[in-house]
Amino acid sequence: MDVKFQVQYNEVPPKENPNQIDKTLKVVNDSLVMLNFEIEELNEQLQSYTTEKNILLNNRLLKGESLRDTLDMFKDGIAFLRARLANISSESTVIKKNLYYKNAQKTALQTRINELNKINQSGQQAVKESVPAIVVMVYSELQTNAKVSVSFYVDQAAWLPSYDLRANSTGTIELNYKAELRQQTGMDWNNVSLTLSTGNPALNTQKPMLTPFYINFAQNFRKKLMNENRELLSSVPTLEAATAEGDMSKDEMMLDAATLASYTEEREGMIQTEYDIKLKYTIPHDDDLHVVSIQSKDMNSQYHYSAVPKMDINAYLVADILDLSDMNLIAGSSRIYFDGSFIGKSVLNPDAFTDTIQLSLGKDRSIVLSRKKLKDKTKERLLVDEKTILTSYEIKIKNNKSTAISLELTDQIPLSVHANIKVALIEGGGATLNPETGILTWKLDMKAMETKTIQFSYELKAPKSKGLAGR
Repeated sequence: MDVKFQVQYNEVPPKENPNQIDKTLKVVNDSLVMLNFEIEELNEQLQSYTTEKNILLNNRLLKGESLRDTLDMFKDGIAFLRARLANISSESTVIKKNLYYKNAQKTALQTRINELNKINQSGQQAVKESVPAIVVMVYSELQTNAKVSVSFYVDQAAWLPSYDLRANSTGTIELNYKAELRQQTGMDWNNVSLTLSTGNPALNTQKPMLTPFYINFAQNFRKKLMNENRELLSSVPTLEAATAEGDMSKDEMMLDAATLASYTEEREGMIQTEYDIKLKYTIPHDDDLHVVSIQSKDMNSQYHYSAVPKMDINAYLVADILDLSDMNLIAGSSRIYFDGSFIGKSVLNPDAFTDTIQLSLGKDRSIVLSRKKLKDKTKERLLVDEKTILTSYEIKIKNNKSTAISLELTDQIPLSVHANIKVALIEGGGATLNPETGILTWKLDMKAMETKTIQFSYELKAPKSKGLAGR
């Protein structure tokens, strides 16, 4: 009928007998008094030796201040001083050692007295021990014996997805899907069956609601414009909504994860996916991340090279991972291996609207690129009210590999954000232009040791009196 969490307090009686505590306390106090007398006596002895040493060192004979002293008397005085100082030093050392141990005993006795006083002050008062408890209210129509299983939620356990991507030259990529799990629930999980879920009980389950937002002219704080716009501003009764527009919440998007491992069983629901791990795991209560294996799959891929010489004059080997239509991957960190060698870390962030993921495997130094601006083909013409600027670039690619390659080359032309500025591609060199982004793309098939040269040009037209930025 009902389940709730509460903290109960159990009465724990005192473990010590108060009468025995009083007796023990009296004995310890008496010992402390006698120990203080012993320490005082040792300090006085040490002070006596210090006084005797000062008297010997200040003797007039030893200082040579007496004219009646003979050389023999001086020698005898020096011998006596040497012997006596040696005795004083050894005897003072013995006293200091005794003082050290006596002071240690005094500290121990004082600590014991403090502990006994605390227990004695509590007297017969009961000690309350807090015990977390789950209270379950059950109703039964008939008298019976039943077994009740209770599951409860704690917010000190969580997991994050992690991937190992192992690529090789044959064109296959092994994806190892893992979970990095941490639990700080206060108890150790020993040889337990794990179920990992993509759901999160801590997230808000309330569907977001859209409210009207309003657009208006930008406010100018000069007095003249404020007076002109006052009537218009007053006609919008909920103008406050426009100022709070930046605080609108964003939809949280979570992708279901898939499972293909032999030791994992998947249960995909309407709003979350759960993985039943068949292997038993032991997860202690600590601050460390513990790795749990979820799934493993060999995926087909296609390799090609990609280069953006405007940003980097190196070519990168890229793997297009295919066959993702049956997998719902969660974004997570990934470690990338190629032909058994670790090459770096990345983030595997699947796009919900594509079934192919591009994975960069690093630079290939055997493909050489260069990009330069052609000054002889870059011209500027001035007309009556307009200027025309022609800009040209040249890209050279050399394949120093002993095998043929497929290279995707990209560059760009500027985009106009003003109607009076016009941009046109004059020569693309066989590139495909995306008019929305200005990206030029070349698909090149290059033989071994082959060199290719690509040129492209674009033209800018703008008013002569206006300067251009960003070209």
